[in-house]
This record gives sequence, C-alpha cells and structure tokens, in this order.
Amino acid sequence: MKKRAFTLIELLVVVSIIALLVAILMPALSKAKEQAKRTICSSNLKQIGLSLHLYASDNNDDLPLHRVGGWLWDISYATTDFIIKNGGDKKTFYCPSEPIKNAEDTAAWWQHSQNVPLNSKFTDVPEPTTNRGNYYRVTGYFWLMDSVAGKNAPPAGTPPRIWLRKTTVKTPADKEMVTDATISTGSNLDTASFTDVHGGSWGRWQVPDKTNHMSRSSLPAGGNILFVDGHGEWREFSNMQARVWSPYHWW
Repeated sequence: MKKRAFTLIELLVVVSIIALLVAILMPALSKAKEQAKRTICSSNLKQIGLSLHLYASDNNDDLPLHRVGGWLWDISYATTDFIIKNGGDKKTFYCPSEPIKNAEDTAAWWQHSQNVPLNSKFTDVPEPTTNRGNYYRVTGYFWLMDSVAGKNAPPAGTPPRIWLRKTTVKTPADKEMVTDATISTGSNLDTASFTDVHGGSWGRWQVPDKTNHMSRSSLPAGGNILFVDGHGEWREFSNMQARVWSPYHWW
C-alpha cells in the first residue's frame, strides 16, 4: 500500500489558513484584554472614591489636600494609608494598562520621595512612621484635590474646572476627582509623545513616564474618570483637554 502524505502545497495552504485565523483573532483578543484592564482600573477608582468619601465624612466634608509632590499623580503616604485601611491595597493605585508602574515591583514609585534604588523591593527600605503626610508616592492616577497652601491657578480648558477641597461642591456629578493618568510632552498631537515623558523617574533612572490606556496608534484611547458624586465614566481621548502643563496633563 502507498503511504498517504501531505504535499508541500497542502501544507502551505494549512499554514496560510492558520495564519489568517490568527490575524483575525488577535485584534479581538487584544481588545478583550484591554477591556478587562479598563474594568479593573474602573474598580480601582471606585474603591478610591469610596475611601475619599469616608475620609470626608470624618472630616467635615474636607478632602485630603496635597502637601508635597509636583505632578498630579503624586499623593501622600498619609492619604494612601487611609485608603488602604478602608479596603484598598497597593494595586488600587496603579492602572493595569501601564506596564512600568505595577503593584508587584513598584518600590521605586511607591516610595518615590525616599529616593530608593530602582530595583528595590517593598521591604528593602523602611518607610517613616511619623510625618507621613510629608512623603509622597507616584501613582497611576491624577488626584485633583487642592494643595494645603492652595494652587496658583485652576485647571485650564472649558468648561472651567476647580481644584477640590471638599466633597460639597455644586453639580458633583460633573466635577472630576480622580482620573486615569494621560500625560504628554506637548499639546500638538502630531508631535507630542504620550509614552516618552521625562520627569523625576527619568532624571533618576532614565525611565520615561507613560500614559495609561494607549490605543494601537500613538494616541491614548481615553481614560476612566471618577467624579465627586462617586460615579465613574470612560472618557474617549477625543473628548479630553490638556488642563495642566508642563508636562501636559489631560482629562
């Protein structure tokens, strides 16, 4: 009996079909994976919102104000302490869509104001036990609370925005409180980079800062927004504005 075997043409046809199926399925799988990350990110913001409202209810409607830090994703140890005490953890402060900042190995960002080495683990450098409001962490979200001394200018753009001091504001459903980090080197979308922003992490370790939820192009897809009333929404990047610079912070 003659042995039956595939011809070269038949093998090439099978390989071509498999390659075609992979090409069809990969975008769908990538989209589903990113959607799952958006859902986790939204859950993080809801936990943060719940904790901030608990803080306000214990403090005459006041929100925790910034004491230290420069960029909007800087937040004090004291504020993160309260959020963790009320149900959060390290993962709550980082968007899963941003690969550099993560909850498994983020001591360099988690203890940023202590200037720990880049490859430090969480247990390598002890945190201070006093004056924790005077130390800050670099997180994956923008915190739109005011500073203790009061910031010099409100966020730009229309309609006008304010730096928050209390949860008792007019139209709380329209006031952003915490947002996904969307950051760039400029406002011109043809030349600005959203994945190669140089700040403190670059100065220390040559690690650029990046935007959460990038699309397949060079622009962000959008970001999750937590409002003062506690609800969250996804906002497409086309509906965002550059509100603080430099670098450019979008929401």
